[in-house]
Amino acid sequence: MKQIIFFLFLLVSIKSAAQPVWQQRVDTKIEVTLDDKHHYLNAYEEFTYTNNSPDTLTYLYIHLWPNAYKNDRTPFARQLDVMHNTSFYYSKPKDKGYIDSLQFAIDDQSVEFSSTDNAPDIARIELRTPLLPHKSIKVATPFRVKIPKVFSRMGHTGQNYYMSQWFPKPAVYDQKGWHPISYLDQGEFFSEYGSYNVSITLPDNYIVMATGNCTDEKENKWLDELAGKPLPTAKYTKKTPRTADSVIASSKEMKTLHFHEDNIHDFAWFADKRWIVRKDTVYTPGTNALVTAWAAFMPSYWQKWQKATDYLKETVRHYGKWVGPYQYKTIKAVEGDLHAGSGMEYPTVTIIDKSATSGLQTVVVHEAGHNWFYGMLGSNERDHAWMDEGINTFYEQKTDKELNHDSSTARKKGLNETMALFEKQATHKDQAIEQTSASFEKLNYGLDIYYKTSLYLRWLEAYMGPENFEKGMHEYFEKWHFHHPYPEDFKQVMQLHTSKPLSWLFDSLFYSSEKTDFTITKARRQDNGTTEVTVKNNSDDAGPVNIVVYNKDSAVNNYWSEPFTGKTSLNITDANWTRIKIGDDIADGKPQNDVYRRSALFHHFGIKFKPFVGLNLDNKDRVFISPALANNQYDGLMVGLLLHNLTLPENRFRFALAPLYSDETKSFTGAGSVGYLWYPDGGIKEVMLQADGKSFHYEEADYPTGVVYQRFTKLAPSLRFTFNQNPLSTVSRTLTLKGYYIAEEVPDTPAFVMASPGNKTTDHYYGKIDYHHMNNRGYNPFGYNLQAQAGADFVKLSAEGNLCIDYNRRGKHLWLRGYLGKFFAINNTADVISRYGLAATYSGVNDYLYDGTYLGRTAYNDFNAQQISIQEGGFKVPTFNQAAHSDNYMATINLKTDLPIKLPLRLFFDAGLMPNANPSFTNSSSSTLLYDGGVEVYLIDHIVSVYIPVLMSSDFQNYLNNTFGHKNVFAHSVTFTLQLQNINWLKAPGTVLRMATGG
Repeated sequence: MKQIIFFLFLLVSIKSAAQPVWQQRVDTKIEVTLDDKHHYLNAYEEFTYTNNSPDTLTYLYIHLWPNAYKNDRTPFARQLDVMHNTSFYYSKPKDKGYIDSLQFAIDDQSVEFSSTDNAPDIARIELRTPLLPHKSIKVATPFRVKIPKVFSRMGHTGQNYYMSQWFPKPAVYDQKGWHPISYLDQGEFFSEYGSYNVSITLPDNYIVMATGNCTDEKENKWLDELAGKPLPTAKYTKKTPRTADSVIASSKEMKTLHFHEDNIHDFAWFADKRWIVRKDTVYTPGTNALVTAWAAFMPSYWQKWQKATDYLKETVRHYGKWVGPYQYKTIKAVEGDLHAGSGMEYPTVTIIDKSATSGLQTVVVHEAGHNWFYGMLGSNERDHAWMDEGINTFYEQKTDKELNHDSSTARKKGLNETMALFEKQATHKDQAIEQTSASFEKLNYGLDIYYKTSLYLRWLEAYMGPENFEKGMHEYFEKWHFHHPYPEDFKQVMQLHTSKPLSWLFDSLFYSSEKTDFTITKARRQDNGTTEVTVKNNSDDAGPVNIVVYNKDSAVNNYWSEPFTGKTSLNITDANWTRIKIGDDIADGKPQNDVYRRSALFHHFGIKFKPFVGLNLDNKDRVFISPALANNQYDGLMVGLLLHNLTLPENRFRFALAPLYSDETKSFTGAGSVGYLWYPDGGIKEVMLQADGKSFHYEEADYPTGVVYQRFTKLAPSLRFTFNQNPLSTVSRTLTLKGYYIAEEVPDTPAFVMASPGNKTTDHYYGKIDYHHMNNRGYNPFGYNLQAQAGADFVKLSAEGNLCIDYNRRGKHLWLRGYLGKFFAINNTADVISRYGLAATYSGVNDYLYDGTYLGRTAYNDFNAQQISIQEGGFKVPTFNQAAHSDNYMATINLKTDLPIKLPLRLFFDAGLMPNANPSFTNSSSSTLLYDGGVEVYLIDHIVSVYIPVLMSSDFQNYLNNTFGHKNVFAHSVTFTLQLQNINWLKAPGTVLRMATGG
């Protein structure tokens, strides 16, 4: 009996805790006039602030979000810097924006307000008299907004206006205190509910779509007429001139439109003179209330947008059925310019960027779905973005699945968001869901907040059962719409609809960045005919697992465990099973170990061979095979195979092997790399053990009896440590320890012996330590390398620094590179200096570690000999016989600058000090100062460039004159780079993904 009483008490406590408590209210009235010649808003605002809290307030925080665009020092501007978005930084002053002319009065008495230079978009008003509980005040102010160009959400493109976050608005005050938040591009909003009455005055021929309901009969009649017009007949493509979207002059006559809505927390409006308008109606489930759906879009996009109202209607139907009935009279979607994602939601109206046409259905459903999650369920998006974006993505995907009659699971093929998320998890670069929006790295914000939350909710739905999950969501909506729920409120409501524990998700997984990974380790037949299945949880976070039993290709049963860590066992009663699999509703980030095959020799082992390259979310590991071609001056054309497992998500064990055959030398050649990665805790984020190997020919010797080729064979193991940093940090730091074994063939027969020339092999051992620091900040990025190399005959120390200075023009830079090297000869001979000494111009003959890729390593008087690398001195003038070497020290600076033209050209200049210049510089002066300069043509930036010197120091000039003759100096002074050594092929898939996504 005591247990029953305790359970009833607990149930009542949970229900009571889940009930909304007090909430402030703000009722707003605004009159605004658009000046579309100068791009200003002139407005007057009054709002009634009702203090429903038990607290006495002595001040109010007011958001002045247009000031986010005031200068490049606002929180918005600083965040764009971190995200490497330079559009606002390089904008002209006339294109920025602000809010001014504020004169706040409370109950008709003027009051002072203040803000800071670091956050000009937040103001604090000191109240003349304290605002007592359950009392109201009326706050009024005129204001003017200088409308910026579109850099984020609010702005204008010509005379097309997107007005959001445009007026003074109080911050939220709730049980957790005040929530003053600056406007950010990544990170959305939190505002108080109330009613809005807004009057908009603007030229008569603007079409306006706004929050709420237009109360002007004349305007509504005109919109009905526009909605009844036929769609264009012209077919538009990307190559078609957008003549239909051309500018329309503003009417000289003005009109004033009135909009009203209750129980909303924001007001946005959008105005364009060119839109096509469509209108339809739908009845919302639950209340059967009639909702009007409006769509407004550009004429040239009509083919994509002609079903937009259908997408809105389906959103009302599906969200209404699964979550709760739509509470407003209108739902709208408009096309425009948006630089903060593909769409952005506001109460009853959403804006979709014109670029979001390929998946318009998904975007419209998602943005319209925000009328539930953040619209009617007004969670704190800035602190708990998953409650808005994540839950909404879950229902967007459910709606898309219904509309597309899609029976697919969470693991879809192709490079999609799930693939990108699992890649982040595989490389330990994702982040925990439950943290503030501004804490996320750019790509993680989309992947973790939107898609990982959706995967977790799909897991929760399957675990609770779809029926119980839907009941919980209905109750959540019923209790919390038009209020401000927090994560604990959502958890408490959902817990009421299941007897299963939910803490594994809400109190654990939401706070973890660890990858979910379950493995079926064994399946043992029991005496009673059942099968005991053992499942291992490879993460430290508890979670329930679902195993699905198959007979051939048919799923015959499934079994759920309780949340667990370590191992658990489940008994299955199905006798005729062929395989057992972790259920697709589990957010398992490594599907390759999810299947247990009953009759297989290795129950988990499975390999699928595929051609060329590809992605992998299959239940078998993929190995890719493709033809391989290579070429160098000595081996000629080489053919072979490339075998690798480089894919997304990336494997911890990686390999790329390219065995080749050279018809020129009648021998096998090739290259390969093998690596394995660990992800320890603490200060080291990643450890990579790697071994690189290759074998090619690097020189040839002509004898009367034929050509004899000399081969090199290299094996280089390395250990690379990547150090931890904040996910938002632009700094990366690595330490690499690398050893080299290199076998070189050299001629064994003296030149005068012609009968049987041959080679002998010499072995070399080297070691290298390399520390790399890079700050890839948005402006003026820099980095430096500290390196030590050693062999039996030498030690070489060097420091290299790189700085990119941004001009006040996007994409144009001044590049500075500095190098300081010190050489210590253990065996001080001419051969040691010639081979290992510091080189002003670095080419194949200097690459004794064989790290680079050269077309002709020891070429002298042909095109291949003019290949260089930007290493050591960094000069561009070729010194074919290794002139310009130092056995002491070298200090150089390399400059190059972009030009204010669109051609891929730069100017470069190199200068340096190098004592003990090589005596092979014929007519060399005693001066140790060298320089060269000219034009760079960059074909693949930082990899393939051509350098054309137009000036050089006398040492270089004399060397080229005496070596090739005056007439041939220019032809032999041009050099080019092919710096493939800058690419670690074992990390190429992740690098490509980061480049493609900007993450």
